[in-house]
Amino acid sequence: MYEYYELNNMNTKKLRKLCIAKCKQNGKLTSWVQFASKSEKIKYMLDGIIPKRDNTPKETPKPTIKETPKPTIKVTPKSDGLTDMLVSAVMGNIGDSVNETISNAVSETQSMLTSEITEVKDDLLRKVDVKISSLQRPIEVHINDVKVSETGGLTHEAFPTVVECLKNFGRVWLCGPSGTGKSHLVEQSAKALGFDKTDGTYHYVKGSAGVTEAHLTGRMTFDGTFIDGLVSKPFREGNFLFLDEFDGFDANCGLVFNSVFDGQGILSTPNDKNNPMVLKDDGFNVAVATNTWGDGNDFDYAGRGQLDLATLDRLQAVKVYIDYDKNIERALVGDFIETANMLWDLRSRTNANAVKRTISTRLFLDGQRWRKVGKSNDWLLDMITLNWTDMEKDKVAVDELKRSYK
Repeated sequence: MYEYYELNNMNTKKLRKLCIAKCKQNGKLTSWVQFASKSEKIKYMLDGIIPKRDNTPKETPKPTIKETPKPTIKVTPKSDGLTDMLVSAVMGNIGDSVNETISNAVSETQSMLTSEITEVKDDLLRKVDVKISSLQRPIEVHINDVKVSETGGLTHEAFPTVVECLKNFGRVWLCGPSGTGKSHLVEQSAKALGFDKTDGTYHYVKGSAGVTEAHLTGRMTFDGTFIDGLVSKPFREGNFLFLDEFDGFDANCGLVFNSVFDGQGILSTPNDKNNPMVLKDDGFNVAVATNTWGDGNDFDYAGRGQLDLATLDRLQAVKVYIDYDKNIERALVGDFIETANMLWDLRSRTNANAVKRTISTRLFLDGQRWRKVGKSNDWLLDMITLNWTDMEKDKVAVDELKRSYK
């Protein structure tokens, strides 16, 4: 037994199949299902009530048949009464027979077209489902024809390139708008290379102006004990280091990373009296993620600083732009394809009208969660644009979006 919210959140194809199955089980006609509204299908599933109105397809108006004048049969005086009776009977039925034949042909043609259209639509939906399921298959990455690893779940289209950069250079720079899945992509890439946060081989550092050199290269306590740094530890142990929001580090402090990115393999640790420098282990890998290309503050990402040219130079050959991946976004909304269409349309309008608002990939997952608990696209759109100015809402035509994606 289904609840109302479950039926309301189903796609049209699944709801139609449920109604047809119930009709067959109860010995009811199924023809009304193809043309019933969603609310009528839901009412039937909950209460077993078939709409009283005629939901069968309206017949195409019968073509007006201009009756051929009945031929005048001239009967000679020698004609008998039997001949007159046969002629009248045959000529009187010709018109009705023709009309009935044409009406049946039109009805059969319409039924065939309806069936074919339904089959084509169902076939397209099946192909979409197959495509979505294929996105969730493990992806194999090969470097020089040698298999590196495989990863399950959804992967960004840039995943193979990121893994190649790490495998060949031991470093990679991901840059792109907020919410494109850069952090998740780095974690998937590290896992493909054998690093995992659950076993201590994956290290995460978030950039900000408050991070000091001592945080990165280690510090000495009051009793002379050296505490390894956030960078020096994975550097010496051959682990994976992810520097998120890399353009948020203080530019001067960030010079520490020049030793991390170059090929010398030496990192200075001045606070460690016993080992004032660290040698890089061959297994060390580093990934950085930014929203800018290191040019400094802009209107969208005000907390970012300008990166040192020497630092940027060490990352020139391993830059990967990470944009929104529609395949992932389509999969994240599940059955709510209209929600995905609405969000894509909203993103397109914000970009076209220079509205500084982000419609990120994570919003597609959040949208699916709201839809699953019964919220409508209208409600979701109001939530998203709650703090937008009236001018911004007018530019993207919010009211029109609501009408288009109910």
